[in-house]
Amino acid sequence: MAGPSAPTTRPGVTGYDSTIRFYATRYVQGGRVVFSLDLSLAQVGTLIPKPDPDKLTPGNRAIRPQHAADFGRYLRMRPDWVAPSIILRAPDMFAFDVQTEIEGTDFGVISFPVLSMTDVDILDGQHRVLGIHLAHEAIADELNRARSAKARARRDSDEIAEVEAATRIRELEGQRDRFAGERVTIQIHIAEDPMAYRRMFFDIADNALGITASVKARFDNRKVVNRSLELVLEHPLLLGRVDPERDRLNNASPFLLSARQVSEVIRTVNVGIDGRISRRQEAELHERIVADRTRAYLSALVGSFPDLQAVVDGSLTPADLRRTSLLGSSLFVRVLGGIWYNLVTDREWDGASVIDFFTKLAPHMSGPTYATSIWLTETPYFDDGVMAPHGRRQDIAGLAGLLTGWAMTEPEFLAENPERR
Repeated sequence: MAGPSAPTTRPGVTGYDSTIRFYATRYVQGGRVVFSLDLSLAQVGTLIPKPDPDKLTPGNRAIRPQHAADFGRYLRMRPDWVAPSIILRAPDMFAFDVQTEIEGTDFGVISFPVLSMTDVDILDGQHRVLGIHLAHEAIADELNRARSAKARARRDSDEIAEVEAATRIRELEGQRDRFAGERVTIQIHIAEDPMAYRRMFFDIADNALGITASVKARFDNRKVVNRSLELVLEHPLLLGRVDPERDRLNNASPFLLSARQVSEVIRTVNVGIDGRISRRQEAELHERIVADRTRAYLSALVGSFPDLQAVVDGSLTPADLRRTSLLGSSLFVRVLGGIWYNLVTDREWDGASVIDFFTKLAPHMSGPTYATSIWLTETPYFDDGVMAPHGRRQDIAGLAGLLTGWAMTEPEFLAENPERR
């Protein structure tokens, strides 16, 4: 009779394991814990969620899909590719088994639940991550089509087409193997506070070339004006009409203002056309109050100027506004903000009284300027045939002061018919 069978060793089945493990290092940077590990390109496409180009992620730039696609093609076509580290932000969700420590750096094994990767945000490298996703998906799709082409050629006894398809399959399988074997460094910064996450993005971008003032306005939340920006952007006049990336808009832009221009309006409404927010004010002012003051001003604009109400209604595009009205000028919107501050804050007018004055200006807002318009006959701040006042700081302040005086004196020319003569 045969004795009891020897125990069998079962293979390690990983498909049921909800935790993933990698060799990694751990160190401190800027007071934060940072993990550094390397992932294959295929693992990047599997573990890091795919960025959505149609969704502006809080704490990051808008995605340019073409740039991401170009990077994906670069990875596929260039076996000698090179790419910097991808920097992520995550809450404290990792376990770390230290194997050894050398001069401030721990070496060991990091582990984390696979599902927790949805809690990870990209600080730097979202175009690279999206490009890797797109390239990985394209390889799989093209492999499927090449295999179908090979099977079809075999059915049709088309040896040339079958050889071509087989060659293409080997090429694509080679790309897939490279994606599985070649790696990129991942840095994971532990930061629980979303506001700290935004500051980290700002610091990364600010130390690189090319960051615009609009991007700074969105992410440098050490300034109360910038912290209030998102609340202001919810106003119906601005919602979906502010360029988050560029500082200046061309005449055909679908946006009404840039984020930088909105931040300048916020500052003007709260501290005046020449005002600066001091360190003490930065500490004392609350972004909700700053935003509420600005939103009240924007509502006054919409209530005073039919063209801006038409923009809100969608019957007038920002591009058409710039073509037909001085209100399409961000400088003029700032000037009106300076008037609002002068009257509401300095002279304690109520909003209805300012709206009454703005309404008197409304018939005179058609552009471009012409020789007999009040902007040339009554002010030194415009040229003939233009859509905006002079851009020098002293000219903007002078125009705001002059128009504030008009509000106080109610000159007769405001009631005159502004027809071109």
